[in-house]
Amino acid sequence: MRRLFYCVSFLLSMGLASPLAIQAQTTAEPAAPAATTPAPGFRPTTLLKLGTGITRGLTIGGYLGTALPVVAGVEWQMAPAWSLYGNVSSGWRVGARTAAPDGRGRSAIVTELGIDLGVRRYYNQEKRRAAGRETGPFVGNYVAVQATTSFTPYYAPRLYHEVSALSGLWGTQHRLGGHGLLDAYVGGGLETRRLNMRYRGVQLRPHLEVGVKLSLVH
Repeated sequence: MRRLFYCVSFLLSMGLASPLAIQAQTTAEPAAPAATTPAPGFRPTTLLKLGTGITRGLTIGGYLGTALPVVAGVEWQMAPAWSLYGNVSSGWRVGARTAAPDGRGRSAIVTELGIDLGVRRYYNQEKRRAAGRETGPFVGNYVAVQATTSFTPYYAPRLYHEVSALSGLWGTQHRLGGHGLLDAYVGGGLETRRLNMRYRGVQLRPHLEVGVKLSLVH
């Protein structure tokens, strides 16, 4: 009888101690953190452009004659909302000059050569995404700071430095199908402009930058 009493007491004590031990172990061990999926890493991309439009290099009539612009550019996305870009612009003569200059120099086929270097910030990407509009690299409204210099080859093959400028721009850029691009911009700043071909002095004055370009991109 005594042995039976001891056995029952032992079993009861073990039954009461087991839940307490399990609870203590659960309290001592912290819960494992929920598995999370890491955010995808940013990968810089590059856009190559070749286009024309209403931009530097376009002339209709006048002393230089009619010329159509051709612009080759590259834009490199250095951060999700930032990019660096560079353009080489040129104006190609269509037909002959409307007036002959003094001297015996040979007329140039290219009426203007220009170089742009700048940095852009694309903004309101989250609002565009929430509204169901197109977003991503090189798409949307942007602000930019751009440095420009251009040369005029009045007589081939010599180049005359014409303008150097620093300007702030506001623009918008959008893809057109798989390989098209529309870039429209307006802005202003300051420029130094050569007074004439023979005098080497320059003049500081306001600079206006306006353009609409259509490009093939890759």
